Amino acid sequence: MVVFINTREIFNEELFQLFISLSKSSIFLILCDSNGNILNYSDNAPEFIVKNRNIFDVVDGLKEFIENIKYESSVSLDNFFSTKKSKELPIVEKLRLIPIIKKDNYLILGEVVTQKVLIDEYISERLNTLNMYLEFAPVFFVVLNKEGNIDYINSWALRKTGYNFEEIIGKNWFEIFIPEDIRNKVFDVFKLILDKKIELAQTYENEILTKDGKFITVLWENKLLVKNNEPFGTISVGVDVTDKKIKDFEGSVLFELLNTFSESDYQRALKRISAVLRKDCNFSFIKVEIITSEEIHESLILDNTEYNKGAQENLEGLNIYEKKTEDKTIRIYTKCEKLPKYATENCIKNVVNFLFSFADKFYYVQKLEEASFKDPLTGLYNRRYFMIMLKNEIRRAKRYGTKSSVMMIDLDGLKQINDTFGHDKGDLAIKTLAQAMISSTRVTDVCARFGGDEFAILLPQTPVDKAQVIVYRLKETLEKFNSESTEKFKIHFSAGITSIIKADDDEGINTLKRADELLYKAKSLGKNLIIIDNLYNE
Repeated sequence: MVVFINTREIFNEELFQLFISLSKSSIFLILCDSNGNILNYSDNAPEFIVKNRNIFDVVDGLKEFIENIKYESSVSLDNFFSTKKSKELPIVEKLRLIPIIKKDNYLILGEVVTQKVLIDEYISERLNTLNMYLEFAPVFFVVLNKEGNIDYINSWALRKTGYNFEEIIGKNWFEIFIPEDIRNKVFDVFKLILDKKIELAQTYENEILTKDGKFITVLWENKLLVKNNEPFGTISVGVDVTDKKIKDFEGSVLFELLNTFSESDYQRALKRISAVLRKDCNFSFIKVEIITSEEIHESLILDNTEYNKGAQENLEGLNIYEKKTEDKTIRIYTKCEKLPKYATENCIKNVVNFLFSFADKFYYVQKLEEASFKDPLTGLYNRRYFMIMLKNEIRRAKRYGTKSSVMMIDLDGLKQINDTFGHDKGDLAIKTLAQAMISSTRVTDVCARFGGDEFAILLPQTPVDKAQVIVYRLKETLEKFNSESTEKFKIHFSAGITSIIKADDDEGINTLKRADELLYKAKSLGKNLIIIDNLYNE
């Protein structure tokens, strides 16, 4: 505001009273001639002016200012000057001066405002800094009125969300930025803040929508705005924690997967991997394929495609990853319905790299396991593995009431073949029977060689009448071999088939004993026979 003093109202008789009254205030008074020589001054006049005896020599620009206003009838109160820097006055002082022209003399009212100016400059600088911080600091700064409409939003927040100021100022924050599924919940928190029912020290995390429909997760701190003891809005400062959420998610998934390396049991490790990738990453199908010069080895880690009305061969959107080493090629087939919120392509890449490492390691582990459970001559499972699977099947049959069968088989005349044609022909007969067993049964069936001429087949969820179909299929396969073979011997077998019943012990001793007795009966009746235990065909 500009205030003017009328110089015509200042009279000589009043000067004396002015000197006396102003000496007790912060306003000083100096009387000088037209050349700036000081003639008189109040007691509170600054020493750095009066000791010089000439005010024009001390105050920069004052002489020129007076020359410019000499013929004006009024003068402004807001005239600021600085002292000239010199050896005697190294510190520049700030002054507010009001020159009043009295004939050939100048009456100058003044006030030292150095401290005030410094404070004003400091405050102004701080306000500019604060404004710059609010505009460009990497945080969301949002001011809402009590209806939830946007009164202010900083530039950084606008850049992050893709809007410009004019698009959203005055609009409702919740309708523009909050996803519909959480909008009511977030608005309820806002109302609780306005009603002073929430500790303002609490932080809140929620998602906001960008202009192009993407999500940003923000951690908020809120401040209630109050005027006359009445809330009128909020100030909210938020930090974008989306990247942290992504890193935490990826770290959690990778940690769970890497922990499976500590499992010594290959099957348990597969189950844990399957659970993590199904639950955390929404995978519905994962298969690992290892190709060597000798074989193609497959491991099905996860298959939820049955729930999606599809079979493996009809999978759409299948992703295939391949890694080649010196002795093998590893392929990974995956299907993911929809990536979780914080799962990125980098996360999928880490998962695939883990699966490559897992497949590489456990391929050799599995080969060693298979070697310990396999008969080296035929490739069938050995007695040890068969007994493990039989115990599992007995427990399952008792628990769920399913009907499963066990078949004991003896290769007829093996000793005679060995003695007559040599052990190499005996081995041929054993391997031929083994291959016929594999080709005549399902993948879920367990074919085993107990040793010598003794074989066994475990048929899960198969009653004895269905087991009879399988054994006759095996017989037909061997009859075809006999008719087409140029060997001088024929391959026949005897078999005994029984059901797993509730009275059987969990170790499978009774079950095997029953099947073995039926086999013995078949051999005693002339061999090349099949005896079925109809007594237990419940």
